[in-house]
Amino acid sequence: MEIVSASNLPRTHNVTRTGFDMDPFVVISFGKYIFRTRVIRHNLNPTWRGKLMFRVHHGEDNFKIKYSVHDWDKLSGNDYIGMTTMDIETLINAAQGQEADPLLTPRIGAFEDKEAVDQDMKEYILNVDLAGNIKAPAQPTTLKIHAKFVTYTNLRKRFWLGLAKAFDADPKNGLYSKVLIQAMLEGLGSTLSSTTVDSFFTPYSKDPEKDELTFDELFEILERQVRLDDSKPNKRRRRRIRKFWGKKASAAVPQQTPLVGSEQPERTEQLHPEQEPDEKDSTEDSLGDEDEDDYEEDNELFLHLTQNKIPDEDPIPPAVEMVEPTEADFEPQVSEDEYVIRISSCPICRDPSLGSKLETDVITHIAVCSGNDGFNLDKLILGNFVTAANAQRKWITKVVKTLGYGRYIIGKSNANIIVQDRTTGLMLEEKIPTFIRLGIRLLYKGPAQKIRVGKILANMSRKQGLKFDDPRSKRNIEPFIRFHHLEAHMDEVLEPISNFKSFNEFFYRRLKADARQLSNPGDDRVAVSVADCRMTCFQTISDAQQFWIKGRQFTVAKLLGGDEALAKKYEGGSLAIFRLAPQDYHRYHIPVRGVLSAPKSIDGEYFTVNPMSIRSHLDVYGENKRVISTIESKEFGTVAYCTIGAMMVGSIVLTSEGGQTVERMEEHGYFAFGGSTIVLLFERNSIQFDEDLIRSSKEQLEMLVRVGMRVGVSTRSV
Repeated sequence: MEIVSASNLPRTHNVTRTGFDMDPFVVISFGKYIFRTRVIRHNLNPTWRGKLMFRVHHGEDNFKIKYSVHDWDKLSGNDYIGMTTMDIETLINAAQGQEADPLLTPRIGAFEDKEAVDQDMKEYILNVDLAGNIKAPAQPTTLKIHAKFVTYTNLRKRFWLGLAKAFDADPKNGLYSKVLIQAMLEGLGSTLSSTTVDSFFTPYSKDPEKDELTFDELFEILERQVRLDDSKPNKRRRRRIRKFWGKKASAAVPQQTPLVGSEQPERTEQLHPEQEPDEKDSTEDSLGDEDEDDYEEDNELFLHLTQNKIPDEDPIPPAVEMVEPTEADFEPQVSEDEYVIRISSCPICRDPSLGSKLETDVITHIAVCSGNDGFNLDKLILGNFVTAANAQRKWITKVVKTLGYGRYIIGKSNANIIVQDRTTGLMLEEKIPTFIRLGIRLLYKGPAQKIRVGKILANMSRKQGLKFDDPRSKRNIEPFIRFHHLEAHMDEVLEPISNFKSFNEFFYRRLKADARQLSNPGDDRVAVSVADCRMTCFQTISDAQQFWIKGRQFTVAKLLGGDEALAKKYEGGSLAIFRLAPQDYHRYHIPVRGVLSAPKSIDGEYFTVNPMSIRSHLDVYGENKRVISTIESKEFGTVAYCTIGAMMVGSIVLTSEGGQTVERMEEHGYFAFGGSTIVLLFERNSIQFDEDLIRSSKEQLEMLVRVGMRVGVSTRSV
């Protein structure tokens, strides 16, 4: 994508009101990708020509690209000018028909260089919706962009074409021999044997010693081989191991300094115990394969060990037995499997993590990195931002917020709560009053935290509940709506604001019947969200404790009020957490069809349930006030439904009755004022959560979902 220019920006007055003040820049956001253009000084029709690339993952084809225009100010905060959006589906649909999958519809010789990434990009003129306090100019304000969607398959195809041409003495010929293919793969550190390369010609009934492959044939067979490599259970990225002319490295070069000009082996088959290298490194931690074989040490380590080894009593080294080499002796060897590509870092951006990635990801990374026609070499847009709000802030504001609230980053213990909207894909910063944000950070990071926090929050929660039941609390409704920007959602509320007699009545307000939709109506095998909330989910409870719940004393039995028999049902089971923030709709609903049990109330503390407390050593879920119910479901087995109160929660109220059959999305109850949480427990192998929810949860990022939205599907045979 290229952010080209803007036209007819509004003439905002400068300080002296003698002219206009407009130093525009654009913030572009799509899912977790946030970019910002450079600032153009004093211009109503700026031209940026800033270029960017981002990936569209599975499940993100319904997201929107958001463009927000801001006016840079030297002293004060940057001013918001306006915004516009574009559906990513528009770009995907425009690309369909232009990029057919070559594996499904082979086109011999049809691939051309003209398909470069930044050629044939479509131009889009987007109307910018200006902020309400800005006077619109005579002509509409517009943003011009160039954009194109490119499939991963075509990106990889360009990669292989460029590599093949680099090794082809006659690029116009378009045919590739066995020798050329071997030379090309050698440049990637390939460990494929000569026999494997010969097999490339077999599907096309060609002789590897005489015939040649077309590019489409070569691409198809390489894609097939890469998929085969990625499907192997051992996904450790191995370095090459060479033989030394028919002898093992340890036998051929036992202890002496290698001969000048001889090829250096990259591994000795046997080393003294004191010379054994470490069996783990950073890539092992990232992959989690603790049972794999040792890493092959690199050539530099081998030279260090052989050159510095204490010599034996005989100062004359033994003679090296030389044997006649064969073709097989010159083939790269691996300890177990063959692979197409073996590189440890990107040759363009120097990313050192490629050594632990799948081959498909390595090829895609290099293809995106290299681009075409200098696309990513000219005026790249900055993209290291967490949210669009953070991208438009001035540096001094970022420093102050970091000192007060903690580092602005996803998944860390700080007072900044960042969530992703599942519907739009936008990264959002949860709105929390400053005094509460600072207070939470101090309470949960100070000494003697448990005793002090428990007393303070219990007292605060009781007082807050009484305060918001008072008719005079009605005056807090309008400021609450403005602070959390809820104006656009008020049309969903069943009753007008004037009908509420207290703030709490507004807080657990009902919505209109059509305000929320049930996913997959009639399909009881689909589990749905219980609330408008920030959701995390994990296929196993051990995963939840690894990535999210850090309380040392947390156990399922403790969460369920000491019910050991019920807790045993969830050994190896799955867990979903639904956290409700104060601005959310605070009635909660049924996730699966079944028979509801009688509720069990458990008294406890009033710790906040925001991510900072969950990542602390406090067992928030096992110590807070809560109500436990179960749902006996034909599709999901026994589902535990735990409603957990939190800081300033006045009460937990159930509106359903035990012993009755309940349907998905039926109301179960509501919380009075405050943040709160619902935890669902599923038996082992009873549910498969949606892929996007699992992925974001492992990244310690909460997903903003709504009541009735699909969250998983039953895996039980009914």
